[in-house]
Amino acid sequence: MTEEYIYERERDLLDYFRNNLTDPVNGGGSPRGTTVTDESFIATAGQTVFTLANTLVKNVADTITVNGVTKKKGYDYNVQYGAGSDATTVTLFTGANLGEEVLITYYYGTAMVEREFSRTDATMPRVVMMFLTGSEEFVGLGDLLEDGDKGSYFNASFRFEIRDQYANRAREIASKAFNIPKKLRHANIFRVIISQSSDLQNFDFDPDKDAYVWQFTVTIQWDMKFE
Repeated sequence: MTEEYIYERERDLLDYFRNNLTDPVNGGGSPRGTTVTDESFIATAGQTVFTLANTLVKNVADTITVNGVTKKKGYDYNVQYGAGSDATTVTLFTGANLGEEVLITYYYGTAMVEREFSRTDATMPRVVMMFLTGSEEFVGLGDLLEDGDKGSYFNASFRFEIRDQYANRAREIASKAFNIPKKLRHANIFRVIISQSSDLQNFDFDPDKDAYVWQFTVTIQWDMKFE
């Protein structure tokens, strides 16, 4: 069993928003210059680690397929994102059989959804996820999860902020983003127990940010394994 950390679950949440919120900005024929790639691998016997060909990977899809069978992120595989020009790898929890095709969809380049505000000159619209608070909740019956592993529940809250120079588009993106945690709750991926949005607010035009601004809060609970 591999010990898990909150930054891994936080990255899963970021991925889910990136995979489920359409970027309206077009550049070079694709959103913000980002490329969608389906990369196919033919597995060796028991192979678990698959290295993606492109760098600057922003997010891997919520599911991949192994020999045509759907695998879910957080249950069947995880992703180790490379920083800068470093490679990104996808690791299966159970090794593939010899000759099986592993098909991975991922996005690389730039993204509309980010963690924290790192630049003020980035193309709008922008959606930013900011960690607010987190706390641990112990599992009963000897701290064992349903699959028998040791673990606990982790409760976290995040603030999402939407900025755009167009009022109607900001409203539309905020509304769609607000519904994403509900989709995540029913998707049965990432080992999410609870996921919900609240406190959707319209701050209208902010001259300091030179944008129309919306905010809402996401509360989420994951099960987290530990050694």
